[in-house]
Amino acid sequence: MTMLQAPAPLPWHDEADLLGVRVRVFFFDPAEADAHGDFVARQLPILRGSGARLLAPEGQRSSYQAGGLLAQPDAVLAHGEGLLCLAYKGGDGRLLAPAQWRAQWRVDVMLQCIASAMAVAGQCQQPTAALWRGTNLLCQFDPGVAVLECLATHIGAARHYWRELQSVSPAQLAAFCEPRLRALPGLAASAGSVPASLA
Repeated sequence: MTMLQAPAPLPWHDEADLLGVRVRVFFFDPAEADAHGDFVARQLPILRGSGARLLAPEGQRSSYQAGGLLAQPDAVLAHGEGLLCLAYKGGDGRLLAPAQWRAQWRVDVMLQCIASAMAVAGQCQQPTAALWRGTNLLCQFDPGVAVLECLATHIGAARHYWRELQSVSPAQLAAFCEPRLRALPGLAASAGSVPASLA
């Protein structure tokens, strides 16, 4: 009988619990990453050579819907037994300092990525990881139960709030749920120094 070896853990540089979400970050040199012709090496430098593959041609955004949540992630990739839902067009283009990234963090971007991954997972019925690639870092978001429940149970209310007849976007759901998450007693402490999102 042959024993299969578990894959080596990814070399994340830091991680923290922020507003009920375990955030793992990997910093990279943007000039070096952007010089790669391969999409995975360029947008997901921590997964270079991993075999992750795009489900649609680069630059072609597909729609994913789960109930009243409609998302168009920047890219969806197959990786191992699941999917990766990647956003790389959001954010403000700033370089985040490794020692201060928590204080520079934008909760709205994180919640939008998680909501997009929920739509992908719901439509595809596969486990889906939420990722965001900023100018010089890659983040993986592992939301806790309270965050997932808040997002999932407020889709209808967010749709009503935004006066949308059919569906709500991840950005709309994130904006609607962020103050509710900040008000939850167990999550307020983990918000710590995370700044409120810009209106």
